[in-house]
Amino acid sequence: MATSKSQEIAQKIVDMSNRLGWNIAIRGTILTISKKFTPGDNEGLITCDMEYYDILSLLPSTSSGSIWGTDCGGIGAISALKSGNFVMNKSGGSTRVLNALKKIL
Repeated sequence: MATSKSQEIAQKIVDMSNRLGWNIAIRGTILTISKKFTPGDNEGLITCDMEYYDILSLLPSTSSGSIWGTDCGGIGAISALKSGNFVMNKSGGSTRVLNALKKIL
């Protein structure tokens, strides 16, 4: 059976997330990725901040949306550093890819 482009992209997202140690969740039309690190570990926070976009950028945008969460560009970084939980979200992504991700997960 042939693999669709959406399935290929979904598998790339899963493969990269697994390789880098990120968890994936889909809430409606929002892709959420998260990664735990030692609370208070600046290097752990920076590593997460450097990795998340590589994963979220694999999801094609098909409508207006945004990327948001505990990145180092805002107050969310303080929360992430205290909790040791880095979370990022992307809205406006391809529903076909999101549906393919749901089947894999």
